[in-house]
Amino acid sequence: MAGVSALIRALRRVKTATGRPWKQVFRALILLIKQVMGNPQVAELVRFIFLGTIVETGRVVGAKMVSTVNSFFLVKASFKQGELSYEWVSAYIDHHKVWNRSRTFRVVARNAEKVANRDLALNGADGYPDIIYEPSAHEPELFHWRRKHWITISKDEKEGASTLTLQVWSRNRSVLDEFVQEARTFYRGSLQPPPRQDYDWSQSLIVGHFNQADFSYDWVLDYLQSLNVMGDANEFTVSTKQNDAGWNRDHHEDISKKQPVRYVPSSNTKQRLRWREIWMQVEFVIGYEDGNGRTSGGSINILLHSCDKSILTQFIEAARVHYTTASISRVTVHLTDNYGSWARAVTKNRRAFSTLILPGGVKETILEDAREFLSSEEWYTFAGVPHRRGYLLYGEPGTGKSSTIHALAGELGLEIYFISLAAPGIDDYTLGRLIRDTPARCILLIEDIDCAFPSRDEDADDEPLLDAKGNVIPREPIPPRSQVTLAGLLNVLDSVASEEGRLTFATTNHIEQLDPALIRPGRMDVKVQYGLATTEQLEQMFDRFYPYDPELPSSSKNTIGCYFSKTTGERISAERLSALAKSFADAIPASRYSIAQLQGYLLTSKNDPEGAVEGIGGWIEKQEKEKREIEELKMKRRKEAAARRKMEVEREKEREDSNGGSVEETVDDSSS
Repeated sequence: MAGVSALIRALRRVKTATGRPWKQVFRALILLIKQVMGNPQVAELVRFIFLGTIVETGRVVGAKMVSTVNSFFLVKASFKQGELSYEWVSAYIDHHKVWNRSRTFRVVARNAEKVANRDLALNGADGYPDIIYEPSAHEPELFHWRRKHWITISKDEKEGASTLTLQVWSRNRSVLDEFVQEARTFYRGSLQPPPRQDYDWSQSLIVGHFNQADFSYDWVLDYLQSLNVMGDANEFTVSTKQNDAGWNRDHHEDISKKQPVRYVPSSNTKQRLRWREIWMQVEFVIGYEDGNGRTSGGSINILLHSCDKSILTQFIEAARVHYTTASISRVTVHLTDNYGSWARAVTKNRRAFSTLILPGGVKETILEDAREFLSSEEWYTFAGVPHRRGYLLYGEPGTGKSSTIHALAGELGLEIYFISLAAPGIDDYTLGRLIRDTPARCILLIEDIDCAFPSRDEDADDEPLLDAKGNVIPREPIPPRSQVTLAGLLNVLDSVASEEGRLTFATTNHIEQLDPALIRPGRMDVKVQYGLATTEQLEQMFDRFYPYDPELPSSSKNTIGCYFSKTTGERISAERLSALAKSFADAIPASRYSIAQLQGYLLTSKNDPEGAVEGIGGWIEKQEKEKREIEELKMKRRKEAAARRKMEVEREKEREDSNGGSVEETVDDSSS
């Protein structure tokens, strides 16, 4: 009714405008329409518009109905590559071989052994990359899941990233929930390694970074080597340096054997391994070498396929325990670089404490004292005494000072941190920083501590140089051999800023040259003097070189514990070896030679104890002759130096006399 009223009002306005009745105008308009519709082309156009409108309306209504049905019966989900959920679903549908029924593939070259769906691989087994069929994009596949749910799966690729789209025929989301949950569970228990990914792959995964400068790096590196993390690696840096932390190509080989070639992981390579039912990705970042030859920046980055941080804690603890346990059979010595940083570690075989040859009771005293110190931290704290212990080992060179520290470290399971005060780049600041960077339970070793400071030992016996008037000419000061000052060394050993919990060992050949403040109690609590070999030590050393093993058959020639006489051809008995040891010790003057000297001699007769005893007399004569020659050379050098000084003094007197005479002549001439 409203439309009719509006039409009447419009006709009335027409009437007002034209001055004619509206009925007349209406009839004229109808007549015009009839005339236009009488044209066949116009009529056809009108019919086309009418039919098109009906068809479009039907299409829109139909699409709306399809959309309504889909939203009611079809659940749709997408999984983008780079998300962890994509890996769940992708591995799950590969396991069910959904893509095997596809008719469109993309052919690539891969290693078939690392493909989850082997049916899509043509393995040539000839060491060359194999043919792998991968699903092509935009080709959906129908998956009858659990034989009761139909799922349409399609794969799309845009900008280098794939997207999986799933359409589940279901009235609610429960089927999709069950599917994704089952894919997640399958992925967790799968033995197929996950793909290598960057660390921004998923914010939910735990990532641990272990920098090369930290001691945890050594724990993790050693632990990963034992787990053969390089098993599936295909990129290496080949090295022939035995101190490089690498892996042998064939892990089944005895890793204790020295191999000529080591395979070091290349920088930024990512390896996968399964640890305690958890997949982890390990990335090795090799440090870079700057213009000064200093290597830094190395790290190990570990990505755990878990969001539980306690897993990372368990892994670190397992690495620490493994490293500590493995240290029982070895000794690790940490060395510094030229820039005052702990640069690298050298691993040495553990030396049995029983092989240490010292005078009776010395090594037992040191070992017992060190053990008591390490187990008394609580007492030190209660008594308010700084928990530190210093040992000064002094005496002749080659008497076993360094060997004692090596054997003690192996017996206590401690690592050695070696500092040379005369090394370039070591000053008071770097010395303090180096010591702060050491762990609490370790041995801090400062060898030849006397060599760090100036010494006149070489010229102590030289005659003083005198001038023309008989006054002693002072020698030019000897530049210090170290940038470390005595005050700086005392501060790190015993001050408020000094570190605690460490065993500090210092060695010297000349204790008389050390400042008394350096060797007082509190800095060097235990002082042990090492002398030249005694008769008791000589017998012990002979027994160690030529032990007797009663379990070995007499046919075991050239075997440790079984020796044969060159004169009789029979095996040397235990009693005979004991007698030879006594003869060997009696033939050598006590406190005349060092253990190192005699050990060098015995190495020339490793399997001939009788020959070692027979040849000791000739060796002593040779040593004495060399000693006399060296003394003669020293005396000759001193005489030559004295002659040069005397000549310089005479020349100085001649110059003074010449200058004095010229002055007198000048005075006489002027007076005349």
